[in-house]
Amino acid sequence: MKRKDKKAGKPGKAGKGMSSAVLLSILIHAGLFLLAGMLVVFTVVKKEDKKFEPPKAVERPKMKLRKPKVKPSKSSKPKSTTRIVTRVNRTSMPDIQLPEMSGMGDGLGGGLGDGFSMMPDLGELTVFGSAQAIGNDFIGTFYDLKRRRDGSLSGVADIETVSILANFVKSGWKESHLSKYYSSPKKLYATCFMIPTLISSLGPMAFDEADTVGWCWAAHYKGQLVHKDAITFRFWGQGDDVLVVRVDGKIVLNGSWPGGTWNTQNVLSPTWQSSGTKSRMYRMGNNLAEVGDWITLEPGVPLPMEVLLGEVPGGHFDAMLVVEVKGGEYERNRQGGPILPMFTTEIPSHEILDAIIPILMPGEASLTNGPVFKDY
Repeated sequence: MKRKDKKAGKPGKAGKGMSSAVLLSILIHAGLFLLAGMLVVFTVVKKEDKKFEPPKAVERPKMKLRKPKVKPSKSSKPKSTTRIVTRVNRTSMPDIQLPEMSGMGDGLGGGLGDGFSMMPDLGELTVFGSAQAIGNDFIGTFYDLKRRRDGSLSGVADIETVSILANFVKSGWKESHLSKYYSSPKKLYATCFMIPTLISSLGPMAFDEADTVGWCWAAHYKGQLVHKDAITFRFWGQGDDVLVVRVDGKIVLNGSWPGGTWNTQNVLSPTWQSSGTKSRMYRMGNNLAEVGDWITLEPGVPLPMEVLLGEVPGGHFDAMLVVEVKGGEYERNRQGGPILPMFTTEIPSHEILDAIIPILMPGEASLTNGPVFKDY
């Protein structure tokens, strides 16, 4: 009996087995939960890249444009075309010595004529001046002594011409003494008086007075004589037939034609006599050059100056005015006389040189190496 009780007394072994099963179940469930959590944590969700899709075009309302309708006036007429002319100040030549040129035959026929036709834009520039002022110019007035103020014939001949101009000079150069004779409405503006020998009818032509022909005419120029520095000088000159220069109310040169039928020089200014020892020794143009009086200018102080030119019987004309600066040294020509520079109030332009050079005899004057009489 004790054995049976001994076998039945082993219930602890069965209870121990049941708790292990429960523990195993718990462990299994815990492992499953752990595995599920790991799957959730480490699962990577791959996102797809977004593709850009442009927005749909917005339809904007379009405006309907109407063409402007212009109804032309039947009475309107096209305006006449206006020609605009631009005047160009040409570049002046530098102060250099140019070789002198000759050519009397070509100059009288073609050279001077070409000069008149080739330079209309500069106011028909001639050796008598230009229709356009450029600065310190001398204003020239042309007189036809053969006609009265109204244009009718005056009956004046050669001898009367000299007498009329002599009265003008003796009156103190009062223009009223010439006012009863015809004067051209056209004025010329001259910066120099370098007119080598040419046909006398070209004088009136320069003032648009071709019908005047070449005798019994005069041109009176008025301006001022000034230099930027102090300077002492004198004029040399020769005129066929008339060249008289007055400065500050006093005649300083009378280079008009001496002797002859009218003895123009003495009649125009009998009281003036040259003080130069070289007067009438060296040829210039159609005759021998006259030497003027010494003139002294203060820096920038202007003096009134007038020049009278004229032709009596016609044929040929010249009027050449040059300058000798006191103490200056000059080249000599074949006659042994000084080659003096022309008087000028502006650096000579290419155009004026082209007009002078073809008719200037070599050695009679220089065109580019002298003083320029202006105050700037």
